Order: sequence, then C-alpha cells, then structure tokens
Amino acid sequence: MQALTSKQKKLLIVAAFVAVVFLLGLLFFSLLSRERRHLDQEKKELVAMERSKMQEELSALQEEFGIQAQKIRGASDYGENRLHIASDSILDQLSEAQAKVDRLMAELRAVKDNDAKRINELSQEITSLRKVLRSYVAQIDSLQRINTELRAENQRMSDHIEATEAETRKLAGEKSSLTAQVARAARLDAQGLRTASLDKRGRVTQRIDKIRTIKVEGTIARNVTAQPGRRVLYLRILNPNDQPLAGDGVAFSYEGSTLHSTASKEIEYGGEDLPFVLYWNVAETLLVGTYRVELFADGSLIGRTSFSLRD
Repeated sequence: MQALTSKQKKLLIVAAFVAVVFLLGLLFFSLLSRERRHLDQEKKELVAMERSKMQEELSALQEEFGIQAQKIRGASDYGENRLHIASDSILDQLSEAQAKVDRLMAELRAVKDNDAKRINELSQEITSLRKVLRSYVAQIDSLQRINTELRAENQRMSDHIEATEAETRKLAGEKSSLTAQVARAARLDAQGLRTASLDKRGRVTQRIDKIRTIKVEGTIARNVTAQPGRRVLYLRILNPNDQPLAGDGVAFSYEGSTLHSTASKEIEYGGEDLPFVLYWNVAETLLVGTYRVELFADGSLIGRTSFSLRD
C-alpha cells in the first residue's frame, strides 16, 4: 500500500473535520428542532390553559352580573323615585357589561392559539371587567342597604298606622258602647202597666159587646239620668190577628220604621215617678182573644202588657 503524502493527509484531516462539524451541525439542528417543537407544545398547552381559565372567568362574570342584576331589581321595590332612577341606570350598565362578556367569549373562541397578543389583550379586558363588577357590587350593596332601611321604616309606619287604627276602633267601640249605655240609662221605663175595659158609663165590664173604652195606665219610673222635659207617649194596641187598632194615627219612629199610634199623650217629665193614663175609644168591632199593648216614647219601647176579651 502506497503511503499517503503530506498533502493528502492534510486533505483527509480537513475532510474528517468537515464531516464531524457537519454531523455536529445536524445533531444541533435536530436537538434545536426538537426543543422548538417541545416549546411550541408547551406554549400551546399554556395558551389552552389560559384560554380555559379565561372562559371560566368570563362564565363566572356573566353569572355574577346576572346575580347583581337580580339583586338590583329586588332592591328597588321600595323607596323614593331617585332609587328607581339609580337602579335603572345600574341595570343598563349591567346589561352593557353582560353584552361585552358575550362578545369576549365569542372572540376568545375564535382567536388563534398563536395570537398571543390578542389573547393578552382579552385577558386585560377581563381584568377590567372584574374591576367594573366590584364597583357595581359596592353600588348594589348600598342600594340594598337603603332598601332594607326603607322596608324597615315602611314596616314601622305600617305597624304604627295599624296600632293607631286599632286604638281608634277600640275608642270608637268604647264610645259607642258608652253612648248605648247612656242611652239605655236615660230611656224612660213604664212600670205597672195595666188595662181595663169600660162601658159607656165608665164602669169596668167584661162583656165584649158593652165595651166602649180601653183604659191603659201605669207609672213612668224615676230616672235621674233621663233628660227632663216634654215627652209624647204613643200607645199601640194590637188585636188577636196582630193588627193595630185604629186610633188617632199619630206617626212615630221605632227602629228605623214608621208606626202609627192607637192613642197618644203628651206628658211633662221631671225625672221622678209620673203616673199616666191613656184611653182608646172603641172605633171598630172587637174580636175575642188576646190583645197586645205596647207603649213607646223617644223612639223606644218602654213598656208592654196584654189583656184578653171573651164573649
């Protein structure tokens, strides 16, 4: 084998060096490519994680904005008009914020994974929305606090009005009861009512065909509560058929109805016992049976009795 010359040896060494450098270069680029693919994969995973995190934040913001909107609707049930105006303004702003959240969610779904700049911008917008939400929460809490105070004040006023009305009804009832008691206490009372049937000579008779006059007498009892002065006594005699006997026909009121007397008489009452007598001259055919006698004064029934007639 022929020995290599010095020049050939140098060329061989250079060729070997170039081959080694080439192989090292290939190895370097291979490692670099692998590392780049690894970094790209990590970047994609990070972007996917960031995108997922941002989507969760946007969903949470959307839900929270909805909760705050519901709270503000409930906070404006009571209060002055300025509270309704403030509530409407915040509701409008919440609606705008919710619309912005919808837009960001749609844009986040559409943005490419390698568009890091836009993803970062979206992240900054989400951060801004969180600050806006905190501001709304503070305003809504303030409105709810005012609303709670107004509700409490409304309840206190309602309770006070109810208590006042109850007290008024109680006093009115007591007054009405007292008035009724005074009226009953001041009412005249006819005691010892008795009747007699008289003939044409004024003698007592039991023969129905001889009776010409019915006499009714008694005593208006002492009553210092009753107002002294002139009174009219109204006598009603009802036959066995419960029909009033015809008489002077003077009209008077009793329990909302207008009645007509069989006989009447004016008296002067001074608060002490006062005897009285009333007469009814027979003006119709008398019937056999029991007759009812009722005496009225001042719109009240003050006495009653009955008598019977036989053949």
